[in-house]
Amino acid sequence: MVPGVAILAFVAETVKRQGHRQGRTLEVSGFFKVRFRRVVFPEEGIHISVVAMPSLPEAELQFHVTCDGESVAQGTLKVTENRAGGPALEF
Repeated sequence: MVPGVAILAFVAETVKRQGHRQGRTLEVSGFFKVRFRRVVFPEEGIHISVVAMPSLPEAELQFHVTCDGESVAQGTLKVTENRAGGPALEF
């Protein structure tokens, strides 16, 4: 089984990569209202959907993780933009 914390790390990495593609350094500072609905095994693929980060310096974004069309996890994550150019949190 893939631990829930690993799934959340994949979600955080997805947000950081989205920010990088936009030329922004995004940091995830927390997860809220997370619901795990299905077990995922390492050989299974997952699909991660996250609402796009607005142009604001911080936001709470909805996310949804699926596997073979079935809901795996969903919730909200708090994201901030590191505008000072310092190091971002690593997951």
